[in-house]
Amino acid sequence: MLPTVYILDDDATTAKLLSAVLDTSKRVQSEVFTAADAFFERCAEAPPAVVITDLVMPDTSGIDVTRRLREMDPFLPIFVLTAHGEMQSAIDALKAGATEYLTKPASQDELMTLLGRALEERPLREEAASIQQERRKEFSLGAILGSHPKVEEVREFVRRVAAIPRPTVLLLGESGTGKNLVARAIHYSSTHSAGRFVEINCSALPAHLLEAEVFGYQKGAFTDARETKRGLIELADGGTLFLDEIADLPFELQSKFLNFLESRRFRRVGGTDEIAVSLRLITATNRDLDREVRDGTFRADLYYRVSVASHVLPPLRDIKEDVSQLADNFREVFSREFRKHVTSIAPEALALMQDWHWPGNIRELRNVIERALIFTDGDTLMATDLPELGGVGAADPAQPAGASFPIPTNLSLADSEREYIRHTLELFDGNVQRSAESLGISRKNLWEKRKKHGLP
Repeated sequence: MLPTVYILDDDATTAKLLSAVLDTSKRVQSEVFTAADAFFERCAEAPPAVVITDLVMPDTSGIDVTRRLREMDPFLPIFVLTAHGEMQSAIDALKAGATEYLTKPASQDELMTLLGRALEERPLREEAASIQQERRKEFSLGAILGSHPKVEEVREFVRRVAAIPRPTVLLLGESGTGKNLVARAIHYSSTHSAGRFVEINCSALPAHLLEAEVFGYQKGAFTDARETKRGLIELADGGTLFLDEIADLPFELQSKFLNFLESRRFRRVGGTDEIAVSLRLITATNRDLDREVRDGTFRADLYYRVSVASHVLPPLRDIKEDVSQLADNFREVFSREFRKHVTSIAPEALALMQDWHWPGNIRELRNVIERALIFTDGDTLMATDLPELGGVGAADPAQPAGASFPIPTNLSLADSEREYIRHTLELFDGNVQRSAESLGISRKNLWEKRKKHGLP
């Protein structure tokens, strides 16, 4: 069945001519209305696929019709036609929610092209809106689980900063404490939620690539710049830019980023034109930025600029009362994902979790539950499903075996660091992520130290 186009115009002759043009195309079918009341009654009975409305009518206006239709259906393609191509009328119609604004007589080819595009894009817009709604639910305040007072402080922080559109936010805390989740909660609880949430890890790329990714570049700016590319700042316009591991932002980029924060304007690499954007900036790090400033590796003026609103997320060992709730939530998530019927966690397993020191924090807890759900066959998660927490033969569940490290007195500071890093890597069976978390440094920092000390 062909999609139906409703035409609303008090000039019956004009409306019927337009209807004949549409029907002749064999791509849509149309119905004509000369009065708003009859038009809206029909919309309630059988919603149209597209609406074409005149701008000026005796009993209403195309702008009022557009507003009313947009309340009924946020995704309905609405075309406003007028005999007078006034710029202000076009602006008013588009602000009211019109899809297109056309001057009479509209070109048949142009109209059919725009109609076809609108019909094709509608399901995509609906899908995008559905995904956006799911993300708002997934990353709402309710996604920050826990009843500990320190967790409630985090939720209150999110409420306050989300209500104010512009302040930059700095999230501090150990790796795995949920900084990414809190950043998304701020975004999806704020007026920026209609825009994109764009994330980049400052420790993941070398300086020249990071600059190109964040600021974009002009065609010919460097050897491989075969075309102009928009940077992540442009993509985040109207939304949120999240810079994770801000402490690893290369020093040579810090001044450029500071200038952007001051003016909200920037130039692409190799470009001369200034581009203005409106976005919220959230940064995060597990490092001590005060110490980084004292050591001269992080600019003090940039630190003051990014830390307008800051909060330290608590490590899991400080909110152990919430371990049970978090573990049960992850059990439910992975039970559903893996299509298993694991309905509970045994008290002995919960006791192991309560006793564990959780160097990797909530991320480690999530990984432990995920692994256990993969390998368990019963409907209850048992202590034996948690060997990494001492469920099988560990003498002390509060510490991994071999956690002690005697420091010989005859070693230099550099040699002591090398041996301690070697010991930590061996302790975690070469797992770089867990080793870095235990040492309190980033993966990149650990990689640099391994290279410096010649560790494999």
